[in-house]
Formats: sequence, C-alpha cells, structure tokens
Amino acid sequence: MSAAPTIAAIVPIHNGAAHIADALQSIRAQRHAVNEVIVVDDGSTDGTADYVRRIEPRAVIITLERNGPAVARNVGARRAVSDWLGFLDHDDVWPPDRTSALVEGITKTPHVGLIYGRLRIEAMQSTVVDARRRAADGMQVPFVFPAALVRRSLWIEAQGMNEKLHAAEDVELYLRLRDCGLTVAAIDAVTLIYRQHSGNLSRSVKLNHASLLATMHATAVRRRTTPR
Repeated sequence: MSAAPTIAAIVPIHNGAAHIADALQSIRAQRHAVNEVIVVDDGSTDGTADYVRRIEPRAVIITLERNGPAVARNVGARRAVSDWLGFLDHDDVWPPDRTSALVEGITKTPHVGLIYGRLRIEAMQSTVVDARRRAADGMQVPFVFPAALVRRSLWIEAQGMNEKLHAAEDVELYLRLRDCGLTVAAIDAVTLIYRQHSGNLSRSVKLNHASLLATMHATAVRRRTTPR
C-alpha cells in the first residue's frame, strides 16, 4: 500500500491579523491532518507575525519585505517539503472535509497533477456579496489554487507564479502548467470558502482585466512559438 500523500498548507498574508485566526483554525480542523503549516508574512505592519506565533506555535513563519502574493506563495512552496501544496488566503477558510476529499480524489486518479473542488462564497462584516463573486458560488475553477491541491514538484519545475504580475498570476501559472501537460481532476465537494469583506473589495478591476489580457496574449504567443 502506498503512503498517504503529505500536504503543506501555505498561507500568504499582508496585514491580516484581523482574519488569520479563522484561517489557521480551519487548517487545524481538517479531518485529514495537514503535515506542514507555512505562513508567509508579506511585509505586514500590524504585528501579524507575532500574532501567528502566539496562536499557531507549530507554524513555520517566514517574514518578507512587501513583494506581493505571487512572491509569498513561491517562497512558501520552496520552503515546503510535502508532496502536495494547498494554498489558503488569510481571510478565507477551508471546510473540515476539504483535504480528505481532495486526497480521496488523488487516490482515485494517482496520475493527476492538480485536483480541485467547488467554491462557496460567503459575506462577512455586513458585506453584500457582489454580482461577480456571487456568480462563482458553487463553481469549480481550476486556477483558483486555494480550492486545489497541486503537486509541489510541478510548481517548483514551473518556477511557480510569475512574480512580475500583481493580478491574474494564478491564471498565468495554470495556463503554463497546462501547456506543459498538467493533468487535472475535479471533485464534487466544497474545497474553499471565499469570504468577502470590505477589505478585499478594493482590488482594482481595471488592473485585473489588464493583467488577464496580458496573460492571455503571452499564452497565445508562447503557444505559437513553442514547437509541437
């Protein structure tokens, strides 16, 4: 019998002391235990690192200058030693059966490189979920890495997310992985609870659209110039 897959939970965070406790509690509550918890503090000024040390003694805490989420995720992936990477933004949570459902999916499709489930969108702090996010409720979106597990070896081989991007970096990495032959699988289970609040409404829609267009253009150019 093969050994159970090992899992690293990587939490990038910037000034997230107000929400990180719920995220870490959701990792602790996983029915399939997570082997590593790596919190990457991306230049916080609100005492995030000290707070995490108090509430989650087993976590590895890495502190960086402010570089953005792509850098933070890549640093966490390089620090991990587990077979699979699971990412969780500091203001979201994982449902308790999340990891066990994904691991069960891996055992059924052992050749898979990325496996993902459904999103659940929740409002908090009296926030109303906006139409764009409400439309994503219940969807399976393969490039939403916090809803997935991805093989660490593939992430490292691809050199992770493009650190020059400050939006759409997840889409860009997913497309690069697919071009390299990534095999994906989906499961019919909620694997991420995305929590909308006033603090995560401010990301520029124009920036997201511009980055997404640039990503799609770069992908098209790469596919035209890469020998088949």
